[in-house]
Amino acid sequence: MEIFELDKEQWKDFKLHFKWSSDKYYKVDIRKTQTGLMVELKLQTTDKPIVKDYEEPLWQQWMDEESDDEAQIFGVKIDSEIVGWMTVGMESWNNRLRVYELLVLEGYRRRGIGKLLLDKAKQIARQKNCRAIILETQTNNVNAIEFYKKQGFEFDGLDITAYHNDDVERNEVRIEMVCRNF
Repeated sequence: MEIFELDKEQWKDFKLHFKWSSDKYYKVDIRKTQTGLMVELKLQTTDKPIVKDYEEPLWQQWMDEESDDEAQIFGVKIDSEIVGWMTVGMESWNNRLRVYELLVLEGYRRRGIGKLLLDKAKQIARQKNCRAIILETQTNNVNAIEFYKKQGFEFDGLDITAYHNDDVERNEVRIEMVCRNF
């Protein structure tokens, strides 16, 4: 298994094919209390599995625009096949490294490839003296949340209208996860 930086020009049109399923999700409950607001994320089981199957670009121009040093792309190769990718960029205004994209091919998951990619992000964050690494996932991607928690990430916040106006009702709320110790 080998990790290496990929050339953006060569990979600029490459699409990541995300495919996952879950029989659980975190239900977001926001309610008013006498003293303010209460936000609760409660793990729930679904009647039928949540299945996601979509594509996103590995790199987009806005990633460079948001990143001081320009975004970097990394790949993990096993034999001659690239089986995992990660795009990261520096947010200098708040001294954080952002993981924009992270994907390990379905048949190669649970083999340490995602950990290897996040270890690379941690190495970059140490080199740049970042205060944190930040990334996005969704409340219905419980496997990803659990993986990130094992890698030292914790809940950092949520956005209840990131994808649609009914994200809470659809049980697909954007959450940010943060790692401060690397």
